[in-house]
Amino acid sequence: MPEWLRSLLKIVGIFFSFLVVAGVSAYVAILVLVPRENIPVPEVVGRQLKEAVFILSKSELSVRVVGKRFSANVPEDVVISQIPPPGTRVRKGRTIELVVSGGARLLAVPSLVGMKVREAKLYLSQIGVKVLNITHVYSRLPQDEVIAQDPPAGSEIRRDEGVNLLVSSGPRVLKLMVPDLRGKKVEDAVNFIKKIPLSISMIKEQVSPEKEGIVISQSPLPGSMVDENTGIELTVSTTLRKSTSSVTRQKWVLVSVQIPVGFEQKKVTVVINDKEGKKILDYGTHPAGEKLWISCEVIGKGEVMVYVGDKLVKFEKVEVNE
Repeated sequence: MPEWLRSLLKIVGIFFSFLVVAGVSAYVAILVLVPRENIPVPEVVGRQLKEAVFILSKSELSVRVVGKRFSANVPEDVVISQIPPPGTRVRKGRTIELVVSGGARLLAVPSLVGMKVREAKLYLSQIGVKVLNITHVYSRLPQDEVIAQDPPAGSEIRRDEGVNLLVSSGPRVLKLMVPDLRGKKVEDAVNFIKKIPLSISMIKEQVSPEKEGIVISQSPLPGSMVDENTGIELTVSTTLRKSTSSVTRQKWVLVSVQIPVGFEQKKVTVVINDKEGKKILDYGTHPAGEKLWISCEVIGKGEVMVYVGDKLVKFEKVEVNE
């Protein structure tokens, strides 16, 4: 190859090399000196995470979830906050940091059965759980006691889900009309009352022209509407007793009896031994824990014995001056 051609090619090569270097330098200078286009950050707070990623990627921005926060008000996987905030102008490709909701924190439902409803409501309010519904039903359990709950104890719920309570209204109380016992023999009246859910709470004697042992008055009055197992007081006629020389003195004795604590009603019986012999008075059945006052008449010297069930619970001697 001639020498002049070789020199020409060499010069051309140097020229093109210069152009390449100049082009690369110009490109680098443009990248350094000319900033990328700035764009506003879209608002994604309140949106589901998938939707937020789609919106940000359309603006050529990347996403990174930097944390979760439990919230009773914001559903799970909804964006709670973002950095940079909405409207901030950033370069394309900038990473937007998001914090999303982890939903309401789950908690174990406590056992409320056996509590009073007021106590259960207070306990739930202290742990941030609301009572949704309270249903009352008649039950043998005490009034206002929690019988059941939904969800059951140990279940995991969110605080905003709440708990339903089933509460006792106490036993159903029947209303009955008091029968008219006046004019009946006391034995017949007692036997009649035993056949219905009422009871005899007291039998008193009163001097009367009526034949002895006849019911002359009662309380409550006939026709009254009362709760079942209500005690009825009877006043029974008795004659004025005289001896050949003088009137036999009599004394009214007031005795208090406390029915023992338990689950069953107890029968109360009063036995009087006095000058006229032995008298047995049936005072019906009474609930556990009830305090009962009994008045009875003793003729001359005598003694009063009170039985609850088969157990003697009270014994009193009576001295009457004749």
